[in-house]
Amino acid sequence: MQYQDWFALYMSTYKRDIKPRTREEYQRQHRTYIAPIIGAKPLEAVTPEDCQEIINAAAVKGERIAQAVYALLRAAFRRAVRSRRLLWSPMDAVDRPRHKSQQGNALTESDYMAAVPEISDDLGLSLALFAGLRRAEITGLKWGDVDLPNDVLHIRRIRHRVGGQLVEAAPKSSAGVRDIPISPELAPILKSSYCLAASMYCIDAAPEILDRRWKRIQEALNLSQGYRLHDLRHTYVTRAILSGINPRVVQYLAGHSSLELTLQVYSHVNIEAAKAEMRRVALLH
Repeated sequence: MQYQDWFALYMSTYKRDIKPRTREEYQRQHRTYIAPIIGAKPLEAVTPEDCQEIINAAAVKGERIAQAVYALLRAAFRRAVRSRRLLWSPMDAVDRPRHKSQQGNALTESDYMAAVPEISDDLGLSLALFAGLRRAEITGLKWGDVDLPNDVLHIRRIRHRVGGQLVEAAPKSSAGVRDIPISPELAPILKSSYCLAASMYCIDAAPEILDRRWKRIQEALNLSQGYRLHDLRHTYVTRAILSGINPRVVQYLAGHSSLELTLQVYSHVNIEAAKAEMRRVALLH
């Protein structure tokens, strides 16, 4: 059996329940990086050197891509061993590629104050900064999920691209399904945009449009540094913890699967926030 035949069997038999976007990404990684090198090779003839060549080719495109390809190869070969197709996995002799995770970057206080008026005129960006929603959660939010009388947002779905099409799906984990109190900053923005059509999306636009809007705002304001769209969510989490909200509550609000992840976000605060926190503690004494 050639590796490409095993991969097709692996996907159809052991990965039947993965999300469409994940399946698409696995197929892309196989097609782009794996198949050109070992696709036509017999499964038992694949060597660690072959696998390392694949990882090296992926690493040219970036550390995160190399990590993803490594994980896919490792899982496929591990399954082959468990299924008695192989006696051992060539991936056992391949070191995991190094990856330095990109830290979140909360807006500085001056950038925050400068950006708030502009962001407040954009519902999508406001949902990121004042509710901590992920991009796919913002585009998946419907007006029926907005409970203004009780000041609650019901996060029940995401909407992202799969095969070039916008597809609605459940959140990636159970922690993503949550109810978020509507903050005082967000309430008037939601009220001014509110629509009675419960089935309509609050932001009827492609996810990447949000990135472009945020980039334009940054360019117009000439902020002190460049921020990703995800940094608005990071700012929400960071400010929540610095304000004294229990980290467990922040974990729930952010939809994090673990408290460790929430505290990792908190550990990325900048020196400006650290000084402000030290001053606050000093005043208590």
